[in-house]
Amino acid sequence: QVQNLCCLALFAVPSTGEPFFGVQRLQTPPNSRDIKMAAEAANLLRTGTMPDSDPRPHHGIFQLHMLTEESLGTDNVVESVKKPAGLDEATWMAAQTKLIFEEVVQMVSFISDICTDDTCCRMCAGKDVVYSWADEVHTTPIVLTAPQYMRVLVDWAFNKLNDQALIPTDGSPMPADLKNTLSLILRRLFRVYAHAYIHHFQPIKSVKAEAHLNCYFKHFLFFVLEFELVSMEEMLPLESLIIKFAGDLLEQQKKLEQQPHLLGQEKKLTQQQKK
Repeated sequence: QVQNLCCLALFAVPSTGEPFFGVQRLQTPPNSRDIKMAAEAANLLRTGTMPDSDPRPHHGIFQLHMLTEESLGTDNVVESVKKPAGLDEATWMAAQTKLIFEEVVQMVSFISDICTDDTCCRMCAGKDVVYSWADEVHTTPIVLTAPQYMRVLVDWAFNKLNDQALIPTDGSPMPADLKNTLSLILRRLFRVYAHAYIHHFQPIKSVKAEAHLNCYFKHFLFFVLEFELVSMEEMLPLESLIIKFAGDLLEQQKKLEQQPHLLGQEKKLTQQQKK
């Protein structure tokens, strides 16, 4: 049932201009005032959108998210992201990415009252990681407040996922570079979870929404691990939490990578099971 709902998500995104899960989509890129504010913070700009060095372990308030409890059986989530038999991998990955996008938008909407320009003047994941924004229009990375960043991200990802050239819904073949594009979208969506867990976990927990956050993040996590769409290097800000949620799976994958012949047997068995 979960898998069928995920497939339907590929065709269930509202049309341009409609409110999307409680967040009013931006019709244009950030306005000139937003861009000017970001440009004036040039001393905060970095050469890319990832930190220059590995983030150090979180301390103090930045490790409160590690107090989270399991909310949904890991085995259930792991099975729910596996490709159903008879469905091509590209279509499944596109459908799952759209579903994950919807969940992220709901999370952005949920934290909008506590994540403001005043409380979060930069899109951070702890004190050592700052994400800047760049895209096809703004090729030079700029620093935005967390709410600005997430609004721009939602609009950018929405347009990508509704681009018929990228994800055709008329039965046309999926493009060869689909996986790379989905990977880029998912890497950026991860940043919402990193920010929410590290900077807003306590108020999320206080209103008993922790289980929802965990459920959404686990869906994201096990999907990107299943199809190797986001590397652990990209997810370092939540490394400890990821090990808590998926440590056994990561250890199993590591052992298989160290023993190529076992990895080949595992892939062969998986292919046979999917037939």
